[in-house]
Amino acid sequence: MVNDMANQELLVDFNSGAAMRFPSFWLRDNCPCPACQHPSTHQRLLDTFAIDPEIKVSSIETTPEGLQVTWPGTESDAHRSIYPWEWLSGHPPFNQPSATPTSKGQAPPASNTQREWIHVAPNSPNTTLPRVSYNAITSPTSATGLKHFLSNIHTYGLCFMPDTPPNPEATQTLIETISHIRATHYGGFWDFTSEVNPIDTAYTNDYLPPHTDTTYFTDPAGLQLFHCLSHTSLADATVPGKGGESTFVDGFAAASHLYTTNPDLYHTLATYPILSAAQGDPQHGSFYNDTTSRQGYPVFIHSAPNGSITSPSPSTLVQIRWNNLDRLSPATPVFPNHTALKKWYGAARAWSQILDSPEFLLTVKLQPGEPVIFDNWRVLHGRLGFEGKRRICGAYIGMDDFRAKCRSLQVEL
Repeated sequence: MVNDMANQELLVDFNSGAAMRFPSFWLRDNCPCPACQHPSTHQRLLDTFAIDPEIKVSSIETTPEGLQVTWPGTESDAHRSIYPWEWLSGHPPFNQPSATPTSKGQAPPASNTQREWIHVAPNSPNTTLPRVSYNAITSPTSATGLKHFLSNIHTYGLCFMPDTPPNPEATQTLIETISHIRATHYGGFWDFTSEVNPIDTAYTNDYLPPHTDTTYFTDPAGLQLFHCLSHTSLADATVPGKGGESTFVDGFAAASHLYTTNPDLYHTLATYPILSAAQGDPQHGSFYNDTTSRQGYPVFIHSAPNGSITSPSPSTLVQIRWNNLDRLSPATPVFPNHTALKKWYGAARAWSQILDSPEFLLTVKLQPGEPVIFDNWRVLHGRLGFEGKRRICGAYIGMDDFRAKCRSLQVEL
């Protein structure tokens, strides 16, 4: 360790061989002691702007618990901070090429292993869907089932829950084991059948192509749960209805395929914003995804560029926004010229073909007693047309709420 007072930095050389620089002001602002950071809320108690911008470290000492820093003051009132070694190595204050973050408190880099997709081929006896039973998820004595459930959603993008009582009450209890329900203009927990004058195509018996929900929100819903409570013939309620199979596509896997086969088209869908709207409910008004971005958002949303990755690619893909039924023409031009506009349509056509291809399209007939939950930022869903009366219940969960629940149970994100 070196106390570089001239540059107001500490230089720490870790056992891994990685050397990192920590500004004095930054260290003082991030002191973890109970006087500077509340032990329960973990909120900052220290007034950042009362710290001397030119503060320097008085002395440093290596301890088993971490780096001990003594700040200017008299011998009796000098403030001491202890920074755990793991925390220091995992929280570089700025880009440091030699650093190797290790703290679990820091988000790990994106990787294909975190986005594993097990493709379930239609009618294949050799494939299985990720499943966790209702009783395991809702068990009051053990969180093992709930943790497995959350892990399946994060790893595979979706999970089925067999042995769920086929009623709205049990279904609501199931989704609320994750968090409170996110209400929208459809309500909180919804329970519906097809209607004569629907506010959305989902309420009809028409075919629905693969899409993500709530693309017209600035912050789309994170998780979505469906439970098919019944599907019967209109002529005879004792006879099963026909059609209505649900379809699912892992958007990350489909986007990776597009990137591999045609990176130029991938870049097009990651660049040009799309305006989406929900305009079918006069009671609640129209929704547009233009609150923070006037022209909407691209189909592929990526995390912010970093020092090593500056161009959009599947390695930084965090969200799919795709619902062609909700797409609008913006009042302000998005495309710089005719060539760019034509290129976007070509990219969208290629994307749509991938979503419909047998390699990625998973078709499942939902049954009473086995709802499904999926990541709406990752998995696109659709439905084949159907005949008869179909009753569906379900709800949304916010993405932040889902990830917070995962962290509370130490599910790796």
